[in-house]
Amino acid sequence: MKADLDIEAASTPPVSAGFVATLTLAYVGAFIAFVPLLSLLLPLQAQALSPNDKIGLLSLVTLLGAVVASGTNLAVGWASDRTRHRLGRRRPWIAAGLIGVIVAYGVIAAADGPIRLVLGVILFQFAFNMMFAPLTAVLADRVPDRQKGRVAAFLGLGAPLGAASGVLITHPILMGAPERMALLGLLVVACLSPFLVIYRDTPASPSSVGRTPLLPRLSSDFGFAWLSRFFLQIAASIVNAYMLFYLADHAHYAEQFPDATVESGLARLITLSTVLVLASGFLGGLASDRLNRRKAFIVAAAVLMASGLGVFAVWPGWPGPLIGYGIYGVGFGLYTTVDAALVAQVLPSRRDTARDLGIMNLTNTLPTVLAPIVAIVALGPDRQAWPQLMGAAAIIALVGGMAVLGVRRLR
Repeated sequence: MKADLDIEAASTPPVSAGFVATLTLAYVGAFIAFVPLLSLLLPLQAQALSPNDKIGLLSLVTLLGAVVASGTNLAVGWASDRTRHRLGRRRPWIAAGLIGVIVAYGVIAAADGPIRLVLGVILFQFAFNMMFAPLTAVLADRVPDRQKGRVAAFLGLGAPLGAASGVLITHPILMGAPERMALLGLLVVACLSPFLVIYRDTPASPSSVGRTPLLPRLSSDFGFAWLSRFFLQIAASIVNAYMLFYLADHAHYAEQFPDATVESGLARLITLSTVLVLASGFLGGLASDRLNRRKAFIVAAAVLMASGLGVFAVWPGWPGPLIGYGIYGVGFGLYTTVDAALVAQVLPSRRDTARDLGIMNLTNTLPTVLAPIVAIVALGPDRQAWPQLMGAAAIIALVGGMAVLGVRRLR
């Protein structure tokens, strides 16, 4: 198996700067599609529709959406590996998912009760993962191992730029959910369209269509990479879903800054950390290629993420959240870039990349199922034990960093 993978990797031609640019822009659009929605707009909707139990409603929609996302990503990944459309294996699914995302935004914006909000989020997760599953397969499809760290460094721009887009989405001129969702949709379409127009995809071969099982035999390296991402994503999911409420209820942001809203404060906090995320991710990707090492960078990233979460736990007063988010951001940027390169190298088969990445994507969706459970238990009956929640997230991040040491094929 290792020899076969090495032969396949060596035969992959290098990719051009134009390809990297359009793929990077598509990744930025994908992260814009979900980061502001899940970290800012969805909590605001939950608060407006259920002010007495905003955490309960947010946890419910997050959990149900994650269940749908898990199944959709795996199924669409498997199906796109087998697709013989004239536009190729990936592009038809990405385009269909993009249309569905725009429709889901409209449903969420128009939600006037908890049930409609749940339905909107379920539709969004279905459509988004229809778009995202084949998009993430392109790195493994087209990029040789010797370029994976470098290209992943550019793709790593997606997460921080997607988060930074929250500043636009929460601008005071956009007062309502419909206006914010409309701007979100325009940004996503603008970022994905160049890739859909320019990318020259190829259909699946007849032989691969007939013999692709839904569930493959996985290596131990894949398993340890899966566990590492799983634990680190639980920690990240807690930050993404509950940081707004942490600032409001524990850091008392509105009391410290009476002239600012909590959502604008979180957007600015994310923006200030974006530079650190970009720098650590980009430099980490290049360095991991140059040194031909992945695991040490991921362990370091886990330690930094845990340190930032520890600051959240013990220092809620300003500038504690700023310092904590900066440290966490450096670790998160380093982790996302190097982990993407590592995962692309431990996939069982380059013929079935989207299917295998669908299984790996469970490490993104299952944590969003578990994060609300961890949050509800850790926060306690009064939903106020924030140091306990952030401390638990820090421990989980460290476990994820240690798990990557089990990968043997890569250094």
